[in-house]
Amino acid sequence: MNSSANSPSKIQLTEHHPDADESVLFLHGGSVAGWSWTEQAKALPDHHSLVPDLPGFGASAGHPWTDLSTTADELADLVRERGHGGRAHVVGLSLGGVVGTALAARHPDVIRSVFVTGAILQGVRGFARRAGLAQMRLFALPGYWKTMARVYRLPPDSVDHFVRTGLGIDRTSIRRMVPEIYDGVPAGDLDGLRRFTGPVLAIVGEKEPRVIRDALDEVTSRVPHAFARLAPGMHHVWDVEDPDLFHDTLTHWLTTGEPSPALLPVRSPRTVRG
Repeated sequence: MNSSANSPSKIQLTEHHPDADESVLFLHGGSVAGWSWTEQAKALPDHHSLVPDLPGFGASAGHPWTDLSTTADELADLVRERGHGGRAHVVGLSLGGVVGTALAARHPDVIRSVFVTGAILQGVRGFARRAGLAQMRLFALPGYWKTMARVYRLPPDSVDHFVRTGLGIDRTSIRRMVPEIYDGVPAGDLDGLRRFTGPVLAIVGEKEPRVIRDALDEVTSRVPHAFARLAPGMHHVWDVEDPDLFHDTLTHWLTTGEPSPALLPVRSPRTVRG
């Protein structure tokens, strides 16, 4: 494992298996940091893993979130500089799925393939939006993060790290990032996906809310060759809920460019890859 200690104004990065062949960019969710991908990255010895802390999170807390487009542009620069051959497969969950989708739309030249899960591309409306925005006031309370650790079914040995990460998130970044993500990614920005010709797999946990499943259409309607799948029996943070299933699914994708047979098809008239 290599850690990149960039200047405080840059995204902080950890690398695994730097001598391996193709690079994989892991993008974390909105309540953790790059450490949440450590075990998955370690378990891919045949791939060079790039694991950044997104702006405002973890070691990048001193580099505040500006907006989604800027974050995608910064990550594209990172891949060009550190990715083997200036390219990488992108793997993103939740916030990371949104960022990874925006990255592929804005910079298709640096992305080999797209594997995103739980990406809320259409935004959040109604009561869920109001509740989510209200939760931002609780981010300074350790008890909130301990409760979320139980909700996410985190293993006991990661709870303390999770709580420290949550308490360390830059508050300015949260006040910018959450409303932006809840507004949804503008259709014009997502239209950049039409230029992406590499493999695309968009996944939703079978037990996730309908709004997240509906967001799959935002990808499949723009990328006719994209696959849309359900992770059977899984909730939002299924890399923690069933890390073996997640690892097997990801390994199969990176090896074949095809969805794992363990995943379920999505029954939707707009999903064109069955």
